[in-house]
Amino acid sequence: MLALSVSLRSGYSVGAVLLLVVGLCWWPAVFRREVPMPREMALWAVAIVVMALVWSMHIMEGGRLITSTLGVDRVTKYWLVLLLLPALLAGTPAVGALFWGCVVGAAGAGLTALWQTVGQEMPRAQGYTNAIQFGNLALLLGLWCGVWALHVPGWRRLAAWLAAGMGLLASIASGTRGGWVVLPPCLLLVLYFTLRRPARGVAGPMARSLGLTLLICMPLAFLSPVQERVQEAFTQYASSSTTGEGTSIGLRLAEWEFAWSQGVRHPGWGVGQMGYEQRQREAVAAGDFPQEMLKLNHAHNEWLDMFAKRGVIGVAGLLLFFGVPLALFWRALRHADPEGAETAGPRRVAALCGLVTVLGFLGFGMTQVMFAHNNGNLMYLLAVSIWLAVCLADPRRGSTHRVQGHG
Repeated sequence: MLALSVSLRSGYSVGAVLLLVVGLCWWPAVFRREVPMPREMALWAVAIVVMALVWSMHIMEGGRLITSTLGVDRVTKYWLVLLLLPALLAGTPAVGALFWGCVVGAAGAGLTALWQTVGQEMPRAQGYTNAIQFGNLALLLGLWCGVWALHVPGWRRLAAWLAAGMGLLASIASGTRGGWVVLPPCLLLVLYFTLRRPARGVAGPMARSLGLTLLICMPLAFLSPVQERVQEAFTQYASSSTTGEGTSIGLRLAEWEFAWSQGVRHPGWGVGQMGYEQRQREAVAAGDFPQEMLKLNHAHNEWLDMFAKRGVIGVAGLLLFFGVPLALFWRALRHADPEGAETAGPRRVAALCGLVTVLGFLGFGMTQVMFAHNNGNLMYLLAVSIWLAVCLADPRRGSTHRVQGHG
């Protein structure tokens, strides 16, 4: 799932289907209680169910069933993910497979970006989705590789660093500014928990982590593609009119204003997807918002989009969807041995990768609706499930091995 995620069209779906097949085979053992369901995984399953119910709101509008990615198709994926969970509980994902999955996935993202921007002379790399989704998911793969690079020895560390660089290259080639904002805080968190040692205080590791984060991120700010995109954002913001016509930044501001107004007027249940699009057309026809807004069916902000379409109920579900895994990974990270003991090492890596996943999607969602796209939904659901399964592994079962022992 990780290796093919962004370098093939719907590559993440290949691993998802295989996991589903294995999960279905294990359900009889679940009913016989031969495969235990840890409390933490049960909580995550509850969060998935709640989110599936949130997506089911307004799924029937005007007597018409929404069957697209924003309707039945998306809801179905959430229920199917529940069916594959036994595959992750019956046998803990192999550490070596996860390591190489991240490395190959990030390297594939970088090669795809190079092929599109250099070979095909595309202005922005977009993989097989759009530039924003591709850039954000490629950056996430790169961050996972960065976590591995800090926890594996020898030539595997070099491979992980190279793959992390390729994921970052894909992000830069995509021109996705929202991902660049997410990079420093995620990198700071990874470095801090890697450098932290028990009973040695917080100030020292935090200072070193901050210094290393600046050392890594500052040179990126001087790259020509980054400077151009950042300068463009400042220029567009300064020159944006009240309608935001003609610029991507101004258009986002208009979308945010429109979504907020719809949520305020319908705070309980929201207006639904079709209602949102209908009111969008009416607002544009009245001249209150730019014509370009009709090209998009979402608000370019996860929270405002949810508030407008599903009200405070949807926002509460989204908060649970992020909050439950965030708390579980944070708890797992704090309980893992910071010294990297043999049994705690893989779980510590998984907890860091899981934490980066949740924080990454939270940050990406400030300027993009990641869950309006199939790849955003599946990459979040599957990645959180996989990392959580490793965090919950019982080292006595022998299915979770030393990080150093794989290659």
